[in-house]
Amino acid sequence: APPSTDTWFPIRHSQVLHTAIETLGEAGFQVHRTALALSRNDARFFGVLDLVAPIMPGVNLAVGIRNSADKSLPVAFCAGTRVMVCDNLAFRSEIVVARKHTKYGQMRYQEAIAKAVGTLPQFREKEHERVTRFQEAAITDERAEALMLRSFEKEIVSYRLLPQVIEAWRTPSHEEFAPRTLWSLEQCFTGILASVQKSNPQRFASLTIRLQDLLLQAESPRPAQNLDVASPV
Repeated sequence: APPSTDTWFPIRHSQVLHTAIETLGEAGFQVHRTALALSRNDARFFGVLDLVAPIMPGVNLAVGIRNSADKSLPVAFCAGTRVMVCDNLAFRSEIVVARKHTKYGQMRYQEAIAKAVGTLPQFREKEHERVTRFQEAAITDERAEALMLRSFEKEIVSYRLLPQVIEAWRTPSHEEFAPRTLWSLEQCFTGILASVQKSNPQRFASLTIRLQDLLLQAESPRPAQNLDVASPV
């Protein structure tokens, strides 16, 4: 990490990764697969840790971690799901923590990670319920198209990606997503947004969090209750 200043105390990327893996392990969560990315001359770091923690057949828990060494982003942690059949990934807003690079930033991050990991079993149960509801929530083509348009208006998908989402809905790439349900529509979005994940993982995490909020609002007008509230990723 670069030298500290009077008000800024950067944390090494490796320390952020080690803290997450160690805290998960202490809580009984094993990391099955790790994907790491660097950008901006290695100043920004993002990692995805797939866990040996099935939510239901074909869907596992995953967590994302983020750090910067250029004062651009706080160190952060978020949780979501990985759909194995298509390798789709999406994060949720229920567990999001972010801490600034202050004098005690690393200690505060470790405390926040421990608290967040402690809520993962509850998050896992809620995700099982959500996925089940989405898989049972039949939607019409008209409703699906309306949600696609809303996602464009909210800048979740760009004008370039919107036609690809529409095509993914009309022609499912996996038979598991042939049923016309909210779950199938979610996979259309996350499958196409995978291109953003490769080019800009930080933005991908933010977009999928906003996508999940949009789909939950479509299912129910009541907002989801956070398990841990902090700055967004």
